[in-house]
Amino acid sequence: MNYSVMAKMLLVAAILLLGAMEVSAQWVFVARKALGRIERMTQPRSDGVPGYDIATVVIEGKADKVYGTALKSIEAMQKFRITRQDSRERIIDFTDGTHAVGLKVSQVNNKVVHLLVTSVLMPDQDSTTSLAITGIMRVCKEVGANCSLAQ
Repeated sequence: MNYSVMAKMLLVAAILLLGAMEVSAQWVFVARKALGRIERMTQPRSDGVPGYDIATVVIEGKADKVYGTALKSIEAMQKFRITRQDSRERIIDFTDGTHAVGLKVSQVNNKVVHLLVTSVLMPDQDSTTSLAITGIMRVCKEVGANCSLAQ
């Protein structure tokens, strides 16, 4: 293979590598902007059809630590009863006697954790969005993450 062809191949490889690094850097920028921002979504119940409340946040940390912190926090609150927990999947289902709530902690990469809290709203129930957000804020505080509600 002559040097001209080899030089062109190296140039193309370098351009592709630099392009991939730029895309990766943009994703890092987006992820940093999302860290600690609590997002919520709700569908109100209507005409006898159940609705839902969801709150989610991405924070820096280790999923096992966040899961353990969430579990301890739920256990410490006497108004909640844990109905199911799966430490392998990092899932906790709990209730206050009226509302059923599910929590899942996932490791996104070696530094970032995704925390999701969801509940079903039956036709005769009040919204649980504030319950989910309060729980996420408590976990954020206990693991040292700076979290705030997205506007």
